[in-house]
This record gives sequence, C-alpha cells and structure tokens, in this order.
Amino acid sequence: MAYEGSHDGADERPIDARALRFALIFPLLLAASLFLGGFLIKGQLPDGVMLPTGGGSLPLPAFLSIGAVLIVVLGAGVGSQGARTSLPPLLRRILLGVGMTLQLAAFTLFGAALLGQGAPEGLPKVTVDGFVLLMGCGLAMAMGVVLAMTFKPAEQWSASDDKVLAQMLEAEADPAAINDTMAYFVHPKGSVTIMILLVAILPGAILTVISPWILLIAVVLALLVISMLSATIQVDRHQLIVKLLGLVPVLAVPCEVVDASVSLDIVAKDYGGWGLRKHSGSATFLTYSGAAVVLRLNDGGKVVVSAPDLDTADDLSAILNRRAGKSPDKR
Repeated sequence: MAYEGSHDGADERPIDARALRFALIFPLLLAASLFLGGFLIKGQLPDGVMLPTGGGSLPLPAFLSIGAVLIVVLGAGVGSQGARTSLPPLLRRILLGVGMTLQLAAFTLFGAALLGQGAPEGLPKVTVDGFVLLMGCGLAMAMGVVLAMTFKPAEQWSASDDKVLAQMLEAEADPAAINDTMAYFVHPKGSVTIMILLVAILPGAILTVISPWILLIAVVLALLVISMLSATIQVDRHQLIVKLLGLVPVLAVPCEVVDASVSLDIVAKDYGGWGLRKHSGSATFLTYSGAAVVLRLNDGGKVVVSAPDLDTADDLSAILNRRAGKSPDKR
C-alpha cells in the first residue's frame, strides 16, 4: 500500500489534508467491513457473541459496534497524528504505520472471535480462532511497516530547498550551467595492464616450485595495482571527485577553490608518475600519459586528472572554468 502526502503549500498548513483523509477514511471502511462480515455469518451465531476478552454473550450488533469503535479509535486516533506537519517526518511515518497496525490487529481480533464462535457443526467452538488471529496480526504488522516505509510526509521548506532555488535561478541566468555535470571512467591502457600482469605472473609461475601461494599472491597484487589505476572522475556544480573503481573517493576538489583549468596532452612522469599522488598542496591522478585536465587552485596548488581523450578533457575543463570560484549556492 503506497501513499503520498500532499506537497501543496505544506509549509503553511499545520495539517496534511491527504494524510488526514487517509487516516480517517480507512478505519471507517474497515469498521464497515467488520459489520458486513458479521451479518453475513449471523445465522451461525444465534446466541450472540462473546467479546475476545471473555464474559457473557452480547447481541451481534452490540459486539460489532464495540469492534467498530475500537478500530476507529485506534486507527483514526493514532493515524491522524501522522497528518500533523509540525511533527518530524520520521515520527509522522511511524505514527501512520502504528495506526495501521493497531486498526488491522483490532479488526483481526474481532474477526477471529466471530469465526471461532461461529464454527460450523462438527468443529470445536472457541472464543477466538488462534490461527486467524496469528495470520491477521502478522499481516497487520507487515502492513504497518510497509505504510511507514512508503508514506511520504508533506515536505517542509528547508536549506536544501534554498540551494535548489539558487540553482534554478542560476540556470535561468546561464542555461549552460544546468548541464555542468560530467563523469567518465579511466583505466590503464591495454598494453600497461598486460605488462603489469606479466610482471606478476611470470616470476610467480617460476616461484611456484617453492609455494603455489606465491603465484596467487603475485596475481592479487597485480590486480590491486590495476585497480589503483582505475577510477571514475565526476564533476558537478559542487566539486570534482575521483573514486577508485567508482567506489572509494580519494580526491575531491570543491569548485570554489578552482582558479582556472586547462586541457593538455601530458607526460605522466612530468607530474610525478602514475596513480594517486599528493605533495605540497598539489595532487594528481594519472593512469597514462596523454589527455589530462590541469587545475590551478586559488591557493597556488595544482590538481591533474587523466581523461580518455582531449575532447573529453576540453569538456571537463570548460565546466570547471564556468564553475571556478563558485560555491554551490552562488550564481
């Protein structure tokens, strides 16, 4: 069961109208279903029905009325609190989920009493049918969890909304800025990868006469070296970030500290060599000699990252030059 709260004017309304309607209407429908089910098996309950707590038999309408009131009180009483926009979103989700669980559990309890006491001839009659109660309460718990997870409270205006508004204003002033995102994957060239593997495998194969573990360790180390030279390079309106294998961030450069950038065809050894290197306020991540982007930082440092080709380097450099010196919420 998925439900989305209202998003219209949520910052001004103390009550989420759609959530409130759901919290009130659902238990009423559930109570009506209890009445309908009770009257369908009325013929099997000629002497009335005992409450699940025991005691004397009550006329069926009285029994159903008590059940309906309990369902509505629990469901609407707890669930309606989830419609209050002044409460934290997580608490609202919990309240709506708890309300759902309680009203379904109450419905199950009274339904199990009806089925247990209205058992057909030949079957033992019980105050409450335990199997129905067990399955129904399990469903009630599951539905409560599902509702709590899928309910989206009416959103309130927050600092993140201010940032989004600032980004929209900037995009309106500079339409090109909305496309200031880019990502690509760099890895060693095929010849370099083969060389690294051969350097590991050939000596390891010879040394297997000592121990087969040496070859395995050599191959693992070679794969580790290759992974250290493979990364995803991403840039957006906030920063440039390098992630090894697209997972582990190892280098991040906020756009506001960038002074300028340029795309170049470089030789890796002129910038310290392959891999991740950091020294004297500068950092490089190079997987090969060739296309790269060189960033000059406003503190005098330098950052260099590889690119698949000069066209990609040109595009990345253009984005960084547009964003140079700008924080995410600046125009």
